[in-house]
Amino acid sequence: VGVSAKIGGVALKPAMNLSALSSLPVWAQASRRSSCGVLTSANLPGGLVTFLLGSRVAEVALETTEVIHLCVQNGKDFAQRKLQADVKFPGEAQGTPGTPAPFEEILVASGARALALFSPSCCAVVALNELNGSEPRLEKLEALVVSPRPGQKLVKVAWHPMSDAHLGVLFSDGSWSLLNLALSLDEPEVHFPAPMGAEIPVDFQFLAPGEDGLGESPEDLWLSMSVFFLAASGRISFRNPVLPSAAVLSRRSSEALQLALQLASSSDAFAAQLAAQLQSSQVEEALLLRHRHHLHGGAQPFSVSSTGLLEQVVEESASDASERSSASFCSLQVCCSSPLLVLARASRGGPVELLALEAAIGPYGAGGVVAARVLEEIDLMCNKSTPEDFVRLESLGERSGLIVHTRSLLASIDVSLSAGAAGATVTTLAETRSNDMDFASWSRVDQGVGLLLRMERSSKDAKPRAAVGSGSATGSAPSKSFLTVIELPKKDRSPEKASSEGHMSKLSPSSLHLLEQPVGSSKATSVAKPAELAKRVATLRSGIASLQCRQDFLKHLAEKSFPARAEVLKQELQLETSALRRRAGDAAQRAQALKLRQAELVQRQAALVKALAAAAEAQQLEELSDAALPKLYAQLYELRRAAELLRSSQQALAETPEGIQRPKTRQLMLAEN
Repeated sequence: VGVSAKIGGVALKPAMNLSALSSLPVWAQASRRSSCGVLTSANLPGGLVTFLLGSRVAEVALETTEVIHLCVQNGKDFAQRKLQADVKFPGEAQGTPGTPAPFEEILVASGARALALFSPSCCAVVALNELNGSEPRLEKLEALVVSPRPGQKLVKVAWHPMSDAHLGVLFSDGSWSLLNLALSLDEPEVHFPAPMGAEIPVDFQFLAPGEDGLGESPEDLWLSMSVFFLAASGRISFRNPVLPSAAVLSRRSSEALQLALQLASSSDAFAAQLAAQLQSSQVEEALLLRHRHHLHGGAQPFSVSSTGLLEQVVEESASDASERSSASFCSLQVCCSSPLLVLARASRGGPVELLALEAAIGPYGAGGVVAARVLEEIDLMCNKSTPEDFVRLESLGERSGLIVHTRSLLASIDVSLSAGAAGATVTTLAETRSNDMDFASWSRVDQGVGLLLRMERSSKDAKPRAAVGSGSATGSAPSKSFLTVIELPKKDRSPEKASSEGHMSKLSPSSLHLLEQPVGSSKATSVAKPAELAKRVATLRSGIASLQCRQDFLKHLAEKSFPARAEVLKQELQLETSALRRRAGDAAQRAQALKLRQAELVQRQAALVKALAAAAEAQQLEELSDAALPKLYAQLYELRRAAELLRSSQQALAETPEGIQRPKTRQLMLAEN
């Protein structure tokens, strides 16, 4: 893990003679097979260090030797060094039969402790020694190779700004991995699988913590733990919190990061577990934060879904989404983070769109959607005669803006969100209309100066060439690559300064005393030093100026954007209301028809019940007549016969002579019985 002085909070900037640097002949050794990004620089305490990707000096099967030229400048003194990296390409990494694909970009970690060479087939990583040597020397290094899975390619790689050992890798299937090169080249520490049904990302972007003690609030540190993704259609999404297992931060940034995780613990289980496992230790002038809440640190292997790093989508309005339906975007960059987060995306034709997020970046919530609006669309009208043109966006650091770098154009875009000067200012830094001139690489040295590497080629040089062999090839044409120093336009900060001073005058001494207290300390007995107090006051003024910019922008939204949007919503509401009324009338008519039908059905039901009752009664009578009537007739017949016998016996008794003894009355009664 590298520790950079600018990350620790102290940046030494010795006087640099950039004109003398551009006159060195080493720039003619640039690799002409690379399409972009062959030059980069690092502004370290010992001076400016520039890295130039040179030509290959050896190539055997899938093993090559890549040359990297270093220029270490300390004041007016230069020290040139040369690195030879032995790279073993994977079996499928071939551009033409028998020839590995050339590297297209050189990337230096934030602490200048590691170097990465990128190509779609693989990424070679080498560790760097101390860059303060004064004698020219040749160093031979063996590269570690990060290769994609079979059938895939690398789309982009980038060093994590908090660590020199963690590399973010985007694959062609849309999956993304954060590799800890100190542990494994294949097993990631954090992995996002390929999206299912969603659009495949073509670019991703980290955001480094603020420099010189600026932008170290919990919101800014939460933003630095986010990874932004861009699809070809312009769809922007992000995931958080992504924190390397070993991160180097200043003490203030470390405190803000831990506070951000603690504030998010109530709504994000992953952030709560991350905050519980976070450990810090002092390393030089910075703090080293470690944790084991990642794919390498668990005692049991856990799936990606259990980490809770859910995708959040930046959602635009329907009108903005329809206008970009035919665009093909390729590059994403964070334009500014205060007072609002503004993202920039560029398409291959040259148009650059600026999007302002209406809410701060935070843990997953509100359905995973953050609303945004397109602030401005800038058409740079790039030279489109080059078939393999590219568009790359680079941040301006502390300034609100970005650099647009193409094969034929280099321009700066300054963004202002203050009242009366809201908008973007485009400045062309360098431009060419010739197909024989390429702006091969661009590197920003500090806030006001950058280095542009230009390449000229003749008409017979239709394709980029490289000198392969030991040294320069015999009979090859001399290289026409040279370095140019570009000065960036200065931004006028007088309105912001006047605004901040005006707001400072409205604060009472008691409120200033409270604002000067450090975060988390309730007892402050010592008096701050004048330099520290001035630094705190400057930080406070910049924060108040940011609040003023945020207020102006919100006022602009309240006076212009929101009324128009409210009018559109009002019209849509009226249309929906009329449609609902029409549907309500239709429903009332259908209800009345149902009532009439229901009454008719009730009458039919009553008639049917009456008929069924009569039929049941008739059936009962019929069953009674069939079963009980014959028995009744038989009993009646017996009764009649008994009655006739009784009548006959009584008559016989009445006719009996008096001499004959009659039966006793009791017997007759028994007979009758």
